[in-house]
Amino acid sequence: METITVDRLNDWLLLVAALVVSMAIFYTLEKLVKALIVPLAIVAIVLIVAKVAFGISPEALWHDAILLTRKLATKLT
Repeated sequence: METITVDRLNDWLLLVAALVVSMAIFYTLEKLVKALIVPLAIVAIVLIVAKVAFGISPEALWHDAILLTRKLATKLT
């Protein structure tokens, strides 16, 4: 009879530990998503405005961004 009680206690402890770990992971992911939504929305809005207002494609912006980072890298080294 005592082993059944000990086994149940171990099961409950494992359940509580799993719940605590899953809550910590969910909380961390929630903060990460909240931190990324605003910048991603801003980038999306800028890309849409550039496309509609100026006719600039995302590929052209990406190409210019790569060229800019290469120029900065050569100046810093």
